[in-house]
Amino acid sequence: MKKGSVIAAIVLIAVGIIVFGAAFVASGFSFSKLDTANYETNTYTLSEKFEMIEIESDEADITFKPSEGEKTRVDCVVREKVKHAVSVENDTLKITAVDKRAWYDHLASFSFKPQSVTVYLPSEHYTALTIATHTGDVTVPNLFSFGDTQITASTGDIAFDASLDGSLNIKTSTGSIRIHGVHAENIDLSVSTGKIEGENIHCQETLSFQVSTGKTELTDVLCKMLLSTGSTGGVTLKNVTATDDFNIVRDTGDVRFESCEAGRITIKTSTGDVTGTLRSEKVFLTKTSTGNIKVPDTASGGRCEITTSTGDISITINSR
Repeated sequence: MKKGSVIAAIVLIAVGIIVFGAAFVASGFSFSKLDTANYETNTYTLSEKFEMIEIESDEADITFKPSEGEKTRVDCVVREKVKHAVSVENDTLKITAVDKRAWYDHLASFSFKPQSVTVYLPSEHYTALTIATHTGDVTVPNLFSFGDTQITASTGDIAFDASLDGSLNIKTSTGSIRIHGVHAENIDLSVSTGKIEGENIHCQETLSFQVSTGKTELTDVLCKMLLSTGSTGGVTLKNVTATDDFNIVRDTGDVRFESCEAGRITIKTSTGDVTGTLRSEKVFLTKTSTGNIKVPDTASGGRCEITTSTGDISITINSR
């Protein structure tokens, strides 16, 4: 890129910031008063049957609701020149965002009102669900069930309450993940900068969660194996049971148990405490460089290996 073009781009950006700042002050610091975009509501009605759902969206929040009849309806509240292609192809409901705005349309108006895609479904079960979004939130209620489900987002929050007869895979960069009442074969959750919350979960095989920077809290969980890796962020497990293994690795973050149980437990942290209560005796193998160690003197049960560089280790047994 030529030097003159770079300077022109910087000048335009600076002018835009100044104009926005002046308008923000003049509006009394109200974002709603700065919204100059035009919005429209588009409704699509389909009578075709389908078993799978695929949605690709950019900025719209995505939600699901039951249909009042046998037809599928999709309501889209979007900015002008942002449409959605809605169709049924190969037994699949496909919803795809089509952004027809030119680059100058993005500069000509400010938009703060949420866009939305609401899908009204006539059936309670679908064999597959795939959603890809950038900045929109995704909400899937417990009114529906699915087969294999995959949801990806860049900065959107994801709330998933449905049951599955397949596997659940959710990945977001800077958003948060919340799942509740989920029954699934395998569950794989991943966030870069965000929080993971899970409650009342039954996972037949492996429940895994990865975080770069973010906290994780799981409550009332039953699974075969629980696996987790992360850079910075604490882990809190309350009434979590794995018939086989807990395997948790953290660089910086505390790991806390509250009435948990597993056949075998392996915890490794660089900087963080490992504390809490387990429901049965274990054979403890513990190591810390600069912290204190306090664990029961038991010689039966599964292996519990806890290693931390800078942190305390404190575990008690509560069989109730």
